[in-house]
Amino acid sequence: MRVLWLFDKLSPQMKLLAGQLNHVHGIELDVISRWDGDPPLDSSVFNQTDLECRSKLDFAARKAVRQQLENGNYDIAHAYTSRNLATLAAACRGLSRRLQVVGYRGTVTPLKRLDPANWITYWHPRVDRIICVCDATRRALERSGIAPEKLATVWSGCDPTAFEELGRSALAEFDIPSDAVVVGAVANMRPVKGLDLLLEAALELSDLTQVYWLLIGEVLDSRIDRLASDSRIRDRVRLPGKRQNGGKYTRLFDIYASPSRQEGLSMSIIEAMTMAACPVVSDIGGCPELIRDRQDGLVVPTENPHALATAIRTLVEDQPWRAELARSAQRRAGETFTVAAWAARLAVFYHELAGSAGPD
Repeated sequence: MRVLWLFDKLSPQMKLLAGQLNHVHGIELDVISRWDGDPPLDSSVFNQTDLECRSKLDFAARKAVRQQLENGNYDIAHAYTSRNLATLAAACRGLSRRLQVVGYRGTVTPLKRLDPANWITYWHPRVDRIICVCDATRRALERSGIAPEKLATVWSGCDPTAFEELGRSALAEFDIPSDAVVVGAVANMRPVKGLDLLLEAALELSDLTQVYWLLIGEVLDSRIDRLASDSRIRDRVRLPGKRQNGGKYTRLFDIYASPSRQEGLSMSIIEAMTMAACPVVSDIGGCPELIRDRQDGLVVPTENPHALATAIRTLVEDQPWRAELARSAQRRAGETFTVAAWAARLAVFYHELAGSAGPD
């Protein structure tokens, strides 16, 4: 079975996924993506095309994709961005050979009928299936009027070997004592991430002087700086900014907090699970699909800093239970949310879609 990916620029996780898929029996993968230099994958294994789709109406990209489709004899073409999906759907018009066109949706917001971009992507009649990053995404698309039979959930995953080992001594980089209880997150701190709620919880927990709050990422919400400067917690809040390969720092967290207001399937939560940080997450989007409440961590109502504070206090004061939840989260990540498991799920989807036998 021949599969074509259309992607903007392959992330490290997608490169690993491509490698895993190409080793699954019966799948031959070609990739169209933006290179910005050398090919993103091993050119001895993958056929790759350097192409940037600049917009949903990029006619030059359409022509290039059409030529690839005519020459490639593909069974499935899978576009991972809306721009590439619009390009792919248009390029398939009048194609003599029928192939399955697959889109991807990573957010949990319903589609807007007045947005013309949705009619040349997700609602385009040439799009056969849409892969959803979580069940919450699938439900949002169903509410948008997409037929349930066109939707499939395929959970993603991360590579536990991709992160360097960090000991507690690495906390010195952030001026945090090695015996502190570290609570925090890795994220671009936009309002949707809800990290203002975490700092509101920190204010409620200001009596827990052994707790330090480490928020790694670019601050894009003015409330973060304001709350972090409160005299009750400012000596124990760290905002170091963006860090290269930020996921490795989840190894330093005792408690990983994700109080998001909106979330698909959070890679940062998966990374934290993999690194054996105890998760506390809000009950929205794909978060409850990752974290089973009181089994792999704690799930709290969104927009409720008091509930978040109560959960964190419980975990700070009950270290054995915190460790038990963290171990369960790590096991779950290792069994369900690895790149290998992700590739296996995607391979099953491709084989079922193509109507062929599954992988060996």
